[in-house]
Amino acid sequence: MQITLAQFETIDGLLSSLHRMGDFETCADPRGYIQTSNRLLDACIDAVGYDAACEFPSAEECAAVIVARCLSSATLVMVA
Repeated sequence: MQITLAQFETIDGLLSSLHRMGDFETCADPRGYIQTSNRLLDACIDAVGYDAACEFPSAEECAAVIVARCLSSATLVMVA
């Protein structure tokens, strides 16, 4: 897996936004939560492909793995 810096920043930003919103059941803006989650899934699919993204139970878990792998490796993010 290798993704661009822009893809990494998008995924990291959307994941941070979801974390700031809190749990879906108690968030102030459920529609905003769903929109952000859908955008995160799209970003994950763009970065790693549909099949790889769908191996995870949620977009949040897929994004967490992508971010963790990219932060722990100097070669997974390419500057384009």
